[in-house]
Amino acid sequence: MVSPQILRGDGAEAVLHADGIRLVGRGSRTEIPFAVVQGAGTEGGRDVEIVLTDGVVYRVDGGNATAATAFVTALTAALPEQRDPGGSTRVTVTSVEQPPEAESRDRSRPADYASLTILGTLVLVYLGYAIWTGVTRGSEVKFVMAGVIPFFTGLITLLFAAEEVRLQLPLRERGITVVARLDFRAKGGAAWYKYTDADGVEHSHRSRFRGPQPPLAYDPRRPGRASTDLVWSRVLTKVITRATAGLLLLLAGGALALMPLVPS
Repeated sequence: MVSPQILRGDGAEAVLHADGIRLVGRGSRTEIPFAVVQGAGTEGGRDVEIVLTDGVVYRVDGGNATAATAFVTALTAALPEQRDPGGSTRVTVTSVEQPPEAESRDRSRPADYASLTILGTLVLVYLGYAIWTGVTRGSEVKFVMAGVIPFFTGLITLLFAAEEVRLQLPLRERGITVVARLDFRAKGGAAWYKYTDADGVEHSHRSRFRGPQPPLAYDPRRPGRASTDLVWSRVLTKVITRATAGLLLLLAGGALALMPLVPS
């Protein structure tokens, strides 16, 4: 069974669950049974238009065109053959104090093969440089050794920041948000979640524990790439912080390593 889909945009969200559609906005929650939905469409854009059997229309910001189309497809497949002409009279609206906040603090994804290749190449270059310094400069090799930890810590931190950008940009452009389900909790506050993509394929995702059913966005072109970190401002802050720290450490380590080359 495909995981329940979520549309998030413009300060509100639409959840496609087993019994109908839940619209959660600023101060209210609207429950729409499938039986009173006449149809839905996107008109090629990112906004989803939900038409009830009595002609009332609800419009939802889909975030991106891919997610909006997937939501309409799943909603259309869930509609029953027999509809209730009551339309909006069957819709329930309740007040809420505030809409649920997006989940955040996803653990960083490991570097991909390209990043590992870069890292491995620099390790070999650094090792060769350390050997050359020891042979030609003698005791000055201590500066090279002292620069190892900050240099490679900074490099790895920069690679993680770059990987986060490579993950998040496609999710912002075409990510589909679904409700993930907790598989099991790991040590250190982490957890494994499962989710099923639009093709019915199940995937696993490791994240910080965010409850039994957190929202999760995945890339429909590469469904195995996903994130529970859905607040763009927090993602941007995390990337900038990591990139800044990584660059400072890289420069500090590089400066130490190059000390033997500075004329005395």
